[in-house]
Amino acid sequence: MVEKGKAAHEAVAALKKMLEARGRLALLPRIGRAFQRLAAKEANKNTCTLTVACQKDAQQAVKEVEKVLTDLRIGETDVHEIVDESLIGGWRLEGRGILIDTSWKNSLLSIYNRVTQ
Repeated sequence: MVEKGKAAHEAVAALKKMLEARGRLALLPRIGRAFQRLAAKEANKNTCTLTVACQKDAQQAVKEVEKVLTDLRIGETDVHEIVDESLIGGWRLEGRGILIDTSWKNSLLSIYNRVTQ
C-alpha cells in the first residue's frame, strides 16, 4: 500500500482493521518486528563496517577504503568505523557483499597456516 502512494499511518490502520476483522490482531506485534528487521536489512545494504586496529590508523584506512570502493565502482556507502585491537594493525572492510581484510592478524594467520601444514 505504501509503495502505491498511500500514507504509512493509513496503511497501518488498514492492516490493523483487516487483522481485527479476521480475528488475528495478536499477530500485530510480530508483523511490527518483521518490518523492523526488514528496515534494518535495507539500511545495511548501503553500509560498510571498517574495523581498524587502533584509532590513529583510522584516517589512513579511510583513505585506502575510499580508493578501494571507487576501484570496485561502489557508489554511495556509509562507512562505520570500529576499533578492534585484536587486528594488531591494518584494517578490515565488511559490507555490501564484500570482505576486504588487509589486517596484520590475517597475514600472520596465513603465514602460520602455511608453515604448520
